Amino acid sequence: MIILGLGANIGDRLYHLRKALQAIKAIPHLTVQHVSPVYLSDALLPDHAPRDWDQPYLNAALRCETTLDPLELLQQLKNIEWSIGRKPEVRHWGPRILDIDILAWDDKIIKNDALTIPHENLLKRPFALWPLADLSPFWRFPLRGPYENKTAAELVASWGSRFTGQAPFHTKQINQRIDMPQLVGILNITPDSFSDGGKFLSPDHALVHMIKLIASGAEIIDIGAQSTAPHATIVGEKEEWLRLQPVLSALPSIKNQFVITPKISVDTFHASVAAKALRLNVDWINDVSGLKEPAMISLLAQSNADCVMMHHLGIPASSHQVLSYDQDLLKLIYEWAEKQLNKLECAGMKREKIIFDPGIGFGKIAEHSLQLIKHINEFKNLGVRLLVGHSRKSFLSLFTNRAVLDRDVETMVTSLYLANQSVDYLRVHHVELCARGMKVAAALL
Repeated sequence: MIILGLGANIGDRLYHLRKALQAIKAIPHLTVQHVSPVYLSDALLPDHAPRDWDQPYLNAALRCETTLDPLELLQQLKNIEWSIGRKPEVRHWGPRILDIDILAWDDKIIKNDALTIPHENLLKRPFALWPLADLSPFWRFPLRGPYENKTAAELVASWGSRFTGQAPFHTKQINQRIDMPQLVGILNITPDSFSDGGKFLSPDHALVHMIKLIASGAEIIDIGAQSTAPHATIVGEKEEWLRLQPVLSALPSIKNQFVITPKISVDTFHASVAAKALRLNVDWINDVSGLKEPAMISLLAQSNADCVMMHHLGIPASSHQVLSYDQDLLKLIYEWAEKQLNKLECAGMKREKIIFDPGIGFGKIAEHSLQLIKHINEFKNLGVRLLVGHSRKSFLSLFTNRAVLDRDVETMVTSLYLANQSVDYLRVHHVELCARGMKVAAALL
């Protein structure tokens, strides 16, 4: 049993941890068996450290097996740090794009100029020992002294709850993970969305909900000011922007209230609305019309923003406009996506900036949507990231007759299935329920 600790406190910290996880998985003769939850903690600072060093860390741990010896593995890990952006340096405890440490290696004790195992000061650092205990609670501390032979579970017991932030360095576990799809929290600032229309029309209510979604485990907030639900009234560009602008403009004022800084997605098929949103530095444009309009394509080709391309037969969705029962659903949608991706690339859009959404419930009967979910892996061959928006959708009526707002259990179970199907993003209403389910599922693997 080898436990590796990952840490980052510069830039997109979760992105850096994810890149590290993927790079470590690619090390020859090494297998990653389990990934811990993520912990947030204060920076460990020396006396008189510059103020800009005081940036919170995100930490996680990996349990691995390898036939490499410790020094061989250490060199591989250093190569990964440098490839992701950390350069060799002399300073201690300064900000880090990425730290990868060997925390423990069975009952080995190593202490030399290159490596110390178990990691020095491990017992004083909940941001390292808690993730270790999550992965290997019965690992025993091998060094002589009062803690010799105590299990990791015993060693962390004095810190109390993992979730209160009352441990040293205000360490606490958060709901975001680096080994599961990223959760996209839904924020509808509309009066007529099928699930939560009218709840967040006030900018103040919208911002409070946004903070809650991030604390619950979302990494992206998808803000929609135009409902695409069946029977919804399509509003014009002016009305859509009047709903969006107060929320987007207020984002800088609440930046410090987020557990992590979210990416902001704007759900629109109007190029003029997308252009205004991009000027306010949003990260994604989610175009449910499938990126068909030349003006939208031209705009996004010149932008650094990511974009979501969704398959549909009509906006808003309609039960009278659906694919027929006898069509080869997967082949039809795959070919549509491939054709559209080629068109976008010819217009100057880079494939790595495009995210494909198969459009659950848009032009599909319930059985079609279920088939798409069961075979979602087939779309990975498109070479783009995948997003699934299945939350509270009508296909769940195959399993329950409960009202739309009471379909979160079914949504969560579907999310757990999709989490094991190479999906990159899950767009959900009840973020916390899905995040909690994923934590337990990961621990039980």
